[in-house]
Amino acid sequence: MSYKFRFDEKKCTGCFACHTACLDAHYGPGEEGISIRSIKRIVAESKSFQKDICPGCIHCGACVRACPCGALFADGDTGLVLANRAVCSGCRVCENVCPVQVIRFDFEGKIVKCDGCLTRLKAGREPACVRACPTGAVTMEEERDG
Repeated sequence: MSYKFRFDEKKCTGCFACHTACLDAHYGPGEEGISIRSIKRIVAESKSFQKDICPGCIHCGACVRACPCGALFADGDTGLVLANRAVCSGCRVCENVCPVQVIRFDFEGKIVKCDGCLTRLKAGREPACVRACPTGAVTMEEERDG
């Protein structure tokens, strides 16, 4: 089975629930964290309307194919794109090819990216961002292999 995340910007109200849930799921109290989600401002053609949206990693694999040092890989059980920080050279090639621009680098210059809340999934729970989204803008699809 593999998982794919979807983001519907039309359903997103810019409430930041997914952003906050992501931080909460990955960092403890008092820890300074880097959100794995990305906040973008959308301005309508009329320029009279704007909102902030929070797209996340869709686990498409573009970064895996581009990474020259093998720091990114698809998890064999879930298909989620994971990072091996110990192998990351900090070259940022992955950041440049990401179609949703959500790859981050920490103060050490090492990759920080969405892991799909792998531990939550393995425990039978939804990813934090999916669980927290009140409008259904962030969803996760399960694809059966074979």
